[in-house]
Amino acid sequence: MLAMTGPSLLVSGIPANAHPHVFVETSMEIVRNDKGEFSELRQVWRFDELFSSTLVLDFDANGNGELDPDEIEEITTTVKKSIADYDFYTAMRAGEKVIEFYEPDALKGYMEGGQMIMFLAVEPAKPYSFDDGPLRISASDTSYYVAFNMDEANIKLVGPDAEACNTTVVHPDFDKLYAENADTLSEAFFNEQEGVTDLKLGDQFYSWANISCS
Repeated sequence: MLAMTGPSLLVSGIPANAHPHVFVETSMEIVRNDKGEFSELRQVWRFDELFSSTLVLDFDANGNGELDPDEIEEITTTVKKSIADYDFYTAMRAGEKVIEFYEPDALKGYMEGGQMIMFLAVEPAKPYSFDDGPLRISASDTSYYVAFNMDEANIKLVGPDAEACNTTVVHPDFDKLYAENADTLSEAFFNEQEGVTDLKLGDQFYSWANISCS
């Protein structure tokens, strides 16, 4: 992740001991092709104001107090490189099966109302037929440094017969998960202070958008 902000730039919302540092509002478009298959995921990430302000401090090379297009391009290029080892903060599943996807093209970004907004689009390595069952998609950080907020109102199906699809968002029960993993999370919290943690607790800690289509 980005060296400019320590061991990580950008960790999904889990209990305080796991210590998320960056907060992101997530919007998604799930695209169906003309065969009714899932063919693309488009994400919009709106970063919290505090983190966005640190980007201005770190990348405002000309000192004009704002981020110019070339400075934003440097940020998005750095972010893409940084999150490659974290599956581009994207998880897709059919049941328990991992849906592989191609590396995304360049991220796009701009500042609005003091917040950094970035766009990320990924395509599955193979279009997924909803005849094979529901699809699960999550914006998530396996290192738990960035907390992604997902809401049903911000998740849309687009393309042919999109109205035949239904989306629900399921959030984890963090109290239960913390009770079951208290020792692991506490150890990871203290290790993080030494910059040595690589916490990866798995899918049960993610919020998931569940998509089914008739």
